[in-house]
Parts: sequence; structure tokens; C-alpha cells
Amino acid sequence: METQPVALLVQAAGTILLFIVLLLLYRKFRRPAFLDWIASWGFFLIGLGLLWSVRTASPANEPRLIPIFALNVAMLAHVFFLIRGIRRFRDERSPSRPVDMLWALPILAVAWLLAMPFAPPASVTLVRAAAYLYTAFAFVRAPGSPAGRVLLSASFFLWAAERAFVAWGELRFGHAPALGELYAYAHFFEMFLEMTVAVGIILLLFEASQAELKREMERLVESDSQAREMGIRDRLTGLYNRHYFNDVIRRELARSRRHGGAISVLLVDVDRFKEINDVRGHQIGDEVLQFVANYLTACVRESDLVFRWGGDEFLVLLTQADEAAAAQKAEELARRLPLIPGAEHLQPTLSVGWATHRPKAEFPRTLAEADSRMYEMKLSRKKEREARERGPVRL
Repeated sequence: METQPVALLVQAAGTILLFIVLLLLYRKFRRPAFLDWIASWGFFLIGLGLLWSVRTASPANEPRLIPIFALNVAMLAHVFFLIRGIRRFRDERSPSRPVDMLWALPILAVAWLLAMPFAPPASVTLVRAAAYLYTAFAFVRAPGSPAGRVLLSASFFLWAAERAFVAWGELRFGHAPALGELYAYAHFFEMFLEMTVAVGIILLLFEASQAELKREMERLVESDSQAREMGIRDRLTGLYNRHYFNDVIRRELARSRRHGGAISVLLVDVDRFKEINDVRGHQIGDEVLQFVANYLTACVRESDLVFRWGGDEFLVLLTQADEAAAAQKAEELARRLPLIPGAEHLQPTLSVGWATHRPKAEFPRTLAEADSRMYEMKLSRKKEREARERGPVRL
């Protein structure tokens, strides 16, 4: 068997392998560009089969219009889908439209003209060389792994140089097989380049897949954080909930025992809240709770924590705060509450009780002390309000 047919068989085997690689990559990544590249190398494989029939059926210089026309169609379609795949790989938003099927008309027309006896013998070869040169530069700017881009660019650049050499043989001798063994070696070289193209595409996508995996892991971590945050937050006010307080207080008490420092708590109750709900409605009541939550958060330090304790009650955990600081903060919070929009004529006030945790004491006793002070202030506020509503006592 001659060297040229063997070389064509070897190149066809390499093309089939590249075709399978592209199918597997499309199955994995589902990128539109791979559909174009699958079509491109499918047409290239058809072109190799037609080239086999042309080279083995009769002498190379005998004119055969239909086989050469079909060969030109296959190779021009290979070039078209290769370039379109590059464009879609760089911009996945590029849509596929029915009008794109019109590509077949100019390809058929050009293929017919280049199959005519008057056409230069190297026309299709030069078109392929130009397409491979364009592809080499296009992959330089493609997204993905630098190693993959370098390998793909180098492969297509060498392929363009090889096609230019074959075109030179066609222009000088009238047909490329006149180059002898060099022409056969060109097919072996193209098979090698197809293998490097396959490796380059895999490398190109490896970094992209790693980046996608990293983004997916970040989304999972963010989703897990959001789920955890929802479990420790009150949905209405956005404050930490009472369940989370149990975890926090154990940590803060352990820290206080190790490093010293006082821990104080404030229990805050919204006065007249039931009346607001009954008269103004639950929507206004919810807005009042949200306003108070924002107010408390804005009035404490970043190291302090505010919790929704239940209903219209809130708890403020003051870290590194002694009795004097706790009493001052309680008085400040009760005195400075601004007017709340939507609660006209029923403006609530805050009753705030405070307590500082004593070493070796049970923490529930600290909470009970703060609750007692809050209840005392609440009763005092209620008596004052009732006295104002009754008016001055007449003698």
C-alpha cells in the first residue's frame, strides 16, 4: 500500500478521536460552541473520505467535477463551523437563528466555482490555511486556561503553516501529491496536530470547570450561611432570636470567667403595644417592633448584641459593661426613643430593666433581676399615664 493512503487512514483515525472527544465534552459542558466544532470535524472527516476516493480512484490530474465539488463543500463547511465555534466559545450569548442556515448557499456556490477547471488548484487549501491562522489568533483571546490557549494557538498556527506549504506544492506542481513523501508526512503531521487540539481544548476547559466548581462551592457555602442565619434570626425584626441567645451567653460567660470583665443585660418592653395592636392593627404593630429593633441596634456598640426576646420584649447583651454603664444605657434607651411613624396618638415608650451578672451566680437570677426592674418601670409609666389621662385632682 502506498504511503499517502496510509497517511489518510491515520489522519482519519485521529479525526475520529477528536470528534469523540468533542462529543464527550459537549455532553459534559453543554456549550453551544461544541456543536459547531462537532459539525466542523464531522465535515472534515467526510472530506478525508472524499479525498481518499479522489486519490485512489484515478490519477490526481484527471478532472472529476462532482467529487472535487463535494470535497470543497466538506472542507469549506469545516472551516465555517470551526470559525463560528470560536465566536460562540468567546461569546456564549450569541444566539442561533434559523437564518444562520443560509450559510449553505455561499458555501455551495464557492465550492462549485473552485471545482471548475479554471479555478486555482490551491484555493481551498489557502482558505483552510487562512482559517487556521485566524483560529490561532482567536484562541489567544479566548477565555480559559493559559496553557490550553497557548497549545491551541500553536497547533493551529502550525496547521496554517502546513496548509500554506501544501498550497505552495499545489500552485507549483498543479497538485499536492507531486510533493511525494512530504505530502504523506503532511497528513501524519495533521493527525498529530489534531491530538494537540484535543488536549488543548481539554486544558482550556479544565480551568473553566475548576472556576465553575469554585463558584458552585461558594454558592453552597453562601446558601448554608443563609440557612444558618435564618435559623438564628427573627424574621420580623432581623434581630437574633432567643434560641441563639442560649449559645451566645454560654460563650460570653466562659470568656468572662477566663479574662474577667462584667456582663450586663437589658430587658426592654414596648409600653402600650397591645393597645396599638388593638386600635391601629397588627401591621402598625409590626412596624413599631421593627422601628424599636432598629433603634436598639443603633444605640448600642458593635460588640453588644440585641435579641428579640418574645412578643414585644427585647434583650440587649452588653459585653464589658459594669452596673453603672448598664444603668446609664437603660436610662438612655428609655428616654430617647423617637416618635414612631404610624403610631399617632398612641406613641409607645420603652420600659428598660438592667442587671449585671455576678461571678458564680446563676444567670437566670440576673435575668430575673433585670425583668423585675423593667416591670417596676412599666408599672410606674402606667401610673403616670393614667394620672395624666384623669387630669388634675380638684379639691
